[in-house]
Parts: sequence; C-alpha cells; structure tokens
Amino acid sequence: MNTTILFRNNLIISQNCQAAIGGAGLRGLVLQRALLAGRIFFLVCCSMLIPSRTPAQDTAPSLAAAKNRKAGSGLLPIPQQLKLTDHLFTIGKNWTIVANRSSVTEKGMTSLQQGLKEAGLALKVVQTKRPAEKPGKNRQADSHATGGSPTIRLVIQEGSVAIGPSVDTNRAALARQAYRLSLKPQQITITANASQGLYYGIQTFLQLFREQAAKRQLPEGEITDWPTVETRMIYWDDAHHLEKMSALKRIIRQASTYKINAFALKLEGHFNYKSAPAIVEPYALSPQEYQELTDFAKAHYVDLVPFLDAPAHVSFILKHPEYRKLRLINDINYQFSVTNPGTFALLDAMFSELINNSKGSKYILLSNDEAYYTGKAPSEKPMADSLGGNGRLLAWFIKKLADRLHEQGRTVLFWGEFPLRKEDITALPSHLVNGVYNKAVAAAYKDHGIRQFVYTATQGAEPIFPNYYPLHTKTTIMADGSDRSSGRVADMTKEISTAFADNLSSFMGVVIAGWADAGLHPETFWLGYATGTAAGWNNKSLSAADVSARFMTSFYGPSQKDMDSVYRVLSVQAEFHTASWDWIESPWRSPIKGNSDSLFVQPEKDQTLPLLPVPHSGTLAIDTRAYPVNAERIATARAFLPRNTYALQLIRDNKSRAVTQLYNLEVLESVAAICGQNLRMLVSLNQVTDRLKEASSAAAANPAQAVRQLDAAMDMVRQLKKQRDSTLALVTEIWSKEWHPVVEKANGRTFLQQVDDIKDHQPVRTTDLSYLIYRELHYPLEQWWNDVMKVRNEFAQRHQLPLVNKPLDWQRYK
Repeated sequence: MNTTILFRNNLIISQNCQAAIGGAGLRGLVLQRALLAGRIFFLVCCSMLIPSRTPAQDTAPSLAAAKNRKAGSGLLPIPQQLKLTDHLFTIGKNWTIVANRSSVTEKGMTSLQQGLKEAGLALKVVQTKRPAEKPGKNRQADSHATGGSPTIRLVIQEGSVAIGPSVDTNRAALARQAYRLSLKPQQITITANASQGLYYGIQTFLQLFREQAAKRQLPEGEITDWPTVETRMIYWDDAHHLEKMSALKRIIRQASTYKINAFALKLEGHFNYKSAPAIVEPYALSPQEYQELTDFAKAHYVDLVPFLDAPAHVSFILKHPEYRKLRLINDINYQFSVTNPGTFALLDAMFSELINNSKGSKYILLSNDEAYYTGKAPSEKPMADSLGGNGRLLAWFIKKLADRLHEQGRTVLFWGEFPLRKEDITALPSHLVNGVYNKAVAAAYKDHGIRQFVYTATQGAEPIFPNYYPLHTKTTIMADGSDRSSGRVADMTKEISTAFADNLSSFMGVVIAGWADAGLHPETFWLGYATGTAAGWNNKSLSAADVSARFMTSFYGPSQKDMDSVYRVLSVQAEFHTASWDWIESPWRSPIKGNSDSLFVQPEKDQTLPLLPVPHSGTLAIDTRAYPVNAERIATARAFLPRNTYALQLIRDNKSRAVTQLYNLEVLESVAAICGQNLRMLVSLNQVTDRLKEASSAAAANPAQAVRQLDAAMDMVRQLKKQRDSTLALVTEIWSKEWHPVVEKANGRTFLQQVDDIKDHQPVRTTDLSYLIYRELHYPLEQWWNDVMKVRNEFAQRHQLPLVNKPLDWQRYK
C-alpha cells in the first residue's frame, strides 16, 4: 500500500502479474499510479492548477453560490428521483414529530431529533399506536394528537415504496433501504418499507434542512430513493494507530449519514487477541469494546466488517519470534506459509475471536492482498505443482479458510487477484464475494456463482494528504489506462460506473479504500469516502465537480467558505512535500528484501537534501556556490507559502462556522502546518547558505561582520528546529484528541519495533508521531552545527571576538 517502494525501486510489475487476476494487486495498482504521479514539474503545473487570487476573489464566488444555491444541491448521495420546487415553507418550534411506536425504532427518532437540534430546532415526539395504512384517518389522528400543529410523520409500511431500475439483482435488499420523502407546508412524511429505509430518508431530510437551517426552510416537493447496489463499504485503516472508542463511534455515525452501510476495520495488533497475545499492541480494543462497537454500528445500519490479512501483509504477526516458524521464507516477515498447518490454526483462532465478538455482523474480509510468493518457496512448490500452479494453491488456502468462516455465518469477501488465474476460479467456493472487479475475468466469476464488489480508493500511498487534485496533465495515462488528471473523485466514480455499465458481473456492492499505513490521518479520506460510496447508491449522470461540491456543502455546512480551495492547496502542497526531497539509499535502515516482481536484497530508500556548506577554517571560504534546494524547488516553495497561509486562514475561518466538523478542520489545519513547515525549511536552508556566502565575502575586510553572518546562519537553523518541533507538537496535540497515544509501552504490553521486510510503512519507523519528521531528524544539521561553531570560534578567537558554545540538539524534538 505504500508508494515508497515504487519511488525507491522503480518497481515494474512482471508480465505474469499483469496477466493475472487483479494484476499486481490492489496496492500494487495504486503504487503504479503513484509513481507516475510523482514525476511532476511543480512550478508550472501548480501555477496552472491554483491561479493566484486575492482573498476577496476567493470569497465572493463562495458567498454568491451559497445565496443562490438550488434546493437539494447539498444532497449526497444524489437521490434517484428528485422533484423539488422553488416554493419554500418554514419549519418552526410548533412542529411535532409523529411516529408509530410499534414500527419506528428509537434510533430513527433519535437521529431525527438530534439532527434537528444540531441545526437549532428542538421538536417533541408524539408516538401513536395505530397502524399506518389509512392516510386520511391518520392525518385526522395526527391532528388530534398534536393539537393541530404541523407534523413530521415517520411511517414504516412494507411495500409502500416501489423501487426503480438497479444494478443489484437482490431487489428485496434494495427495497429495505428505499424511502419516500414528501414535503408539504403542513406535513412532512418520510415513508419506508423497513426501518433502514426510514433511517436513510431521515438523513436525506436532515441534509436538505441543513441547506436552509438558518431560515428553517424547506422546498415543497417529493423525493423517492433507493440504492443501486446493496452494500456501500468503506475501509478504515487502524493498523498503525488506534482511534478511541468515542472517535470510532463518531466515525461510524458519520458514515451512516452518507448511507454507507459497511465499515471494514483493519486493526492488526490493535485487538486484544487471547489466541495471539504476543501481537497485541500497547493500546488495543478489548473483545467487549469490539462487540460494543458492532452493536453501535448495527444501530446505525452499518455492518462492522472484521478484517484480517492472510497469507501476505502479516509482518505484524510474523515479526514476533513466537510465529517465525510460520513464515513462508525464513528471513522475510511478509507472508505466511499456506501449507503449514500452524498458519490455518492461528488464523482460524484469530478470525473466530473477531466473529465471536462482532455478533450481528454479516460480512468478514479475508484479505489475500498481494500474496506474491505463494507456491514459490521450496516448502510450497511441490503442493503448488500437484494442484496445478501457484494460483491453484492460493485458491486451496482461500477455500479452506473461507469455508470455515462461512460455517460461522459470515459472508466472506476476498480479493480475486494475482496469483489467481482465470482457470483457478472454479477451485473457489461460490459462496465467496469478490471485492476486486476485473473486466477480463468478471464473467468467469459470475458463471461460478461468485458475486462482485467494485473496489476503488480515495488514497493510495500518499503520506500527508490524498492526491485529490493531481498535478500531471491530461496527456498522462496511468498504468491501468485511466487518466488521473481528472482527479481521484472522478476516477472513482468512473471506475464504478464503467464496471456497472459492463454488466458482466452480479454486483452487490462497492468498497472505497484509504490506507493510513502511509502515515496520514484517515480523517482526510472523507471526500473520497462520501463521493465514492455515493456512486454505489446512484451512479447515474455523476459529475465529479458536482458530487465534490455536494460534499463540501453537506459535510462542512452551507455556510462553508471555499473549502474546495483548501482541498486543492493541501493536495498540491502535500504532493510537493514528498517530491521536494531527494531519494537516496538509506544508511539508517535495513535492506528491503523484495517486491511483487521478485525477491532481492537491496538498500532501502529514504529522503534527504544536499548538505549545507561548512566554511573553511581561517578563511570562511565555502567550496560550492550551489544551494541545498534547487531553483525549481525553491521557486515553488516561495510561491506556495502565501497559498499555505491563505489555506490556513480559510480553515480557521471555517472553524468559526463549523457546527459538527471542528475536529476534521483541525486535522486539515495540522496537514497545512506540516506542508508549511516543509516550505519554510526549504526556503530557510537557502537563506542560511546566503548568510554563509556573506560571511565568506566579509571575512577578510570585516571579521566582526563575518561572525555576525555566521551567527545569523546558526540562528536560522535554531529557528528551523523550533518550527519543526512546534509543528510536530501541534499535530500530536490534534491527532491525540481522537487517537490513543502511539507509544512503545503501555498497559503491560510492548510494541515490537520491526518493519515489514517487503513493504515500507512510515509509521512503524518510529514508536510515536516523529515519523512525520523522520527525514528532517536524519538530515545532518547537528554535525553541520558543530562544524560551523568550531570554525566560527576559531575565526573569532583569531580576531579577538566573543566565542559561543550553544548546542543545537537537533535529534531532540520534545
């Protein structure tokens, strides 16, 4: 899931991988895209992408758009049938919520009350006992029960909402999620076939109400809605950090408001496994908390989906000495041996714990992602040959484990990709659901009875912020044939719509991934999560610009101020954050041992910059006139600084307007701070070089001036350290509001610091958030400082000027 291998090793997927099911795997495909996206001439592209505008120019269109916004323009997903007029009516405190207590759940009523209260309107609830199938009499009864006041009526009646065309053939499942919203001046009625549909109708009503919450107005009209596929899943990555329970509940509730109804939670060592205590990290969900989270999700019509990788991506297990015997290759912690009976026994026990503590969930995710080496080791080759190939061996393993999970009542998702081949599909059990769509083999899966999800991603391996607005031009074609210049939202919606249009599979869902193992905060994924799953609800006539604008309105509120510009600035500057430093063979970390193409041993790659010059003793001459930051980078950094400042101003302005997304805005503020700190460092390094040059020029004629210039250079570096440390402190303060501490020891448990031998994940380089400044810490400014201070004091002593003895302590950051 990380671009670093691609940036470092110029990884090329073999022809066999490309021909196989899913090619190089989910992560490998994103890596190919990320490599191409990183080859950018930033200065030219950025000037094209973000034209320089004054604050007034940025603000005016946003305010005008808010004033003239069409009713329903903030709805996401977009309803299937939307008939709203220009006639508005007002909801006041005299309105009453009316619900049938025998059919309408407490969660539905609570959701409606809470949403209205957040918008500044508290309404009472009147519960009735009568059936709902006689509209005329019901209205009379409502009027009597409410004293004649206008009503918001909640109705559940089986068969009351007919659904239209769909991609999913399980129309009974779709009908349970359907609703109709009738908007009239004296009565609003939300009708559904089942409680899930009523909940979704309430979310649509609340989105619509928030558009004009200040005036408490709604348009007259009617909405009839249903999903095009049963399941809209997001993948939440807590592999290298862990949200607190309150945060996870907030996240799940927020997902449900966008009609997301499945939440795949990757925990790795952040679950307290009794069957594998060695892997449990200092902070981990207890079994009781996991069930509590499952129940909370279920109450919001979200299926909590347990997630385990197998047989690959399991360094979190195989790095521990207790499980070394289960490795496919003895000195590589990346992949299990599928033929070792102990592998199945361990995974069966771990999966069973997750199942037993997520009662009520439907799905489970067996992530066989990127199992490159299956059948290649001497221990597995004989069995692979006897079965008919490496893909057939992987199919055997998947079947063995999936059958066991299916016996425990779960619908099992897996990734139908390399090394599986088309001819291996018949060896898989038909009860499986394939989470990866591949047009070349889609029909074969359908013929075998295996249903299908469409998989796409809101983020691939970007370490700071998703590339929502890539910089490469429209002539750049990605490895899978797509044009990423249209942006990630457009790419996701296109992938989903194209797959549905192919009509080669029995579709039942979409899954939108985002990989926090690159070290970024998953709160930055919501634009992709909300718009990608919206395509699973209604993929007709989707425009990336439209759904993105709808997200900004629905997520940040109708008074949001130009949040689109914030996302554009952060996308561009985060990409520059990575590309503005050089890649070198790492002298700090152990070698990488392979990729999807082959096994090898070669140095890891890390980032650094050319060194600052050190003046010669006595003359203060410097050997080179070059700067650490080249001309293109320094020009871009200088151009970006005012845009970074403006983005921070916009974020802080929107924080003052925020009702429910204050934390998200704080996370965006921390991302802007990370990007800004990098820009200031680049500019400062060249300014330090200028001071050194001035010291060299003044050395002969004005020794005192030369020393002052050396001191100024050192003061700039000291300021760099202060800026770096304060930025990390800000990020830590914000992220720690919803994250458990990232620490080496806590709760009687110790984190084993050992990285993946195949994949490089930034967070596990450090046992705290200092991975965010990892390259800065390794930039050798401590040695430069000591060398310059020595030269400075020798020169000062020779010219009878004051000496200094100030340590930098560059490695210390807290």
